[in-house]
Amino acid sequence: MGTTDNYVSIMIDGLKKKVLILNQIIGFNHKEKQLLQNEPFDMDDFDVNMKEKAAVLDQLIFLDDGFTAVFNRVKLELDNNKHQYEEQIKQMKILISKVTELSVKIQSEEARNKELAHKQFSSIKKEVKLANRSERMASQYYKAMNMVDSEPQFLDKKK
Repeated sequence: MGTTDNYVSIMIDGLKKKVLILNQIIGFNHKEKQLLQNEPFDMDDFDVNMKEKAAVLDQLIFLDDGFTAVFNRVKLELDNNKHQYEEQIKQMKILISKVTELSVKIQSEEARNKELAHKQFSSIKKEVKLANRSERMASQYYKAMNMVDSEPQFLDKKK
């Protein structure tokens, strides 16, 4: 088994790991959707989910960079000896199509979740505005009541 064979094996393993990571991201997207649809909205759970998802995305970027670096090393060898690596190339094509399919699915889920997040955050923003307005009105009322100098008086009209 030569160096190129090792590199091809590394690329195949990287693609398999990428499929697993993309499936994890789909799981995070489903959880994100549920969190965005829950009433009341739990920002802490949402934040934890986003941080975990970001860590997985970092792994995905690392795998992409590694795959590209290895592919650039063996591209010429694979082009010149396609017949020798026919089975591995076929396996990589299958994995790449699976990665592409999962990526498209993730993009559509992300777009839907973005809309849900926009709705959720605009709803929260309205609630905050309403709470601020109520607080301001209550504060103005108490200030006005404190400015009244005389005590309330009861007038007895009976004689």
